Amino acid sequence: MNHTVKLIVIAGFIVVGVAALFLLIGSPGAEDSGQAEQKYLRVGPKEITIRNVTSETVAYTLTPTGSNIKPIEKHLAPGAIDRIPTAQILVIAYQKSGREVSYSLYPGKPYSFRLDSNNLLDIWIGAHGREDAEDLAPFVPTPPEVVDKMLEMAKAGQDSVIYDIGCGDGRIVVTAAKKYGSRGVGIDIDPVRIKESKTNAKENGVEQLVKFREEDATKTDISPATIVTTYLLPESNELLRPKFERELKPGTLIVTHNYVIPGWEAKEIDSATVTDTEGKSHSVFLYKK
Repeated sequence: MNHTVKLIVIAGFIVVGVAALFLLIGSPGAEDSGQAEQKYLRVGPKEITIRNVTSETVAYTLTPTGSNIKPIEKHLAPGAIDRIPTAQILVIAYQKSGREVSYSLYPGKPYSFRLDSNNLLDIWIGAHGREDAEDLAPFVPTPPEVVDKMLEMAKAGQDSVIYDIGCGDGRIVVTAAKKYGSRGVGIDIDPVRIKESKTNAKENGVEQLVKFREEDATKTDISPATIVTTYLLPESNELLRPKFERELKPGTLIVTHNYVIPGWEAKEIDSATVTDTEGKSHSVFLYKK
């Protein structure tokens, strides 16, 4: 290989390395160009977002897959969001219980640092990448057997008004409308989920009984509810607890799937365990305001 070719090859590696660093760090002048107001309300196809839902600053590193560049060290304050413009899969690494763990992050996806059931730091798929709304939980469908039990425990009927927070595909309020004639409102921040919910209601012929709102549930008025259903993480239930106390009428029932409402132990009036068709066990908790 002659001297000129060697220089070209070296220059090529330098360009690739700089480009990879640019992807990880982002353009320092991006917000100066007028994009600060937009704040990327949703995760773009060439973007990864990482939100810190914990109460402590999280230290981590990011490295493009297949790259030999030195990992970029980062720190994320509580409640902050790291937005990484990239079309590459990134490897994230951080300390968990005294050892380093690493995972692959994919473009177009939101992620959240949360505490697991053992109160240890972990990273999870998030619900959205918006900066103007809380990320309450990723979308995980509630099995039909659990939906039926939740509605049974809440004694859903024709006089019920059910608000489902994080409604996903709308299955809880649609089932309640079809089976019991209940009215319902599904709330979700993801437009894809809202579209699925409306399709679900139409296919089941209950459009006249249910409505769906693409909104931040922490800002939605839930005072008309006689029953509230959730499948959210414990910290999200705890975040919503003051809203329940402030807005819900005395006697309103709240049914949660798998996770309790911290601080409402005295208001829990019933619980049950349900096994789905795959043999997985689920918990259901019933509270009374």
